[in-house]
Amino acid sequence: MAIALGQSDSRLTGTWTADYHGTTYVRVALADGTAGPQGSMSIGQSIHVDKEGNVDSATPASTTLSRMLDIRWNGSVLSFSIKADDDVDRFELRLINTNTAELTPIVPEEQQRELAADGIPLPKPFRLTKTR
Repeated sequence: MAIALGQSDSRLTGTWTADYHGTTYVRVALADGTAGPQGSMSIGQSIHVDKEGNVDSATPASTTLSRMLDIRWNGSVLSFSIKADDDVDRFELRLINTNTAELTPIVPEEQQRELAADGIPLPKPFRLTKTR
């Protein structure tokens, strides 16, 4: 499935992935179009980060992508959500250059406090590379 971005930046068009030591833990498919916002993504079930928030282990993302919901493009940031089971996770994607983007998980404040209380750092943005 692709994302129709309408008036968006066509540099977003393509397949984007994040890898950790050969394991693809994020897949995002984007395409420019006029039909309105659509899209898909998959992310590994378990992504662990070190004390600085850098990924230090990850499980593979499914090859079956989930449809993006509530997509918004403001000219520099693509924000969207993904529904997995009963959970809805929010993300922001920022284009760095033609072949590089950053995907940031948006963690609600309450969950940030719980993670901090447990000594768990927030992840840094995931570095995505355009593969097609």
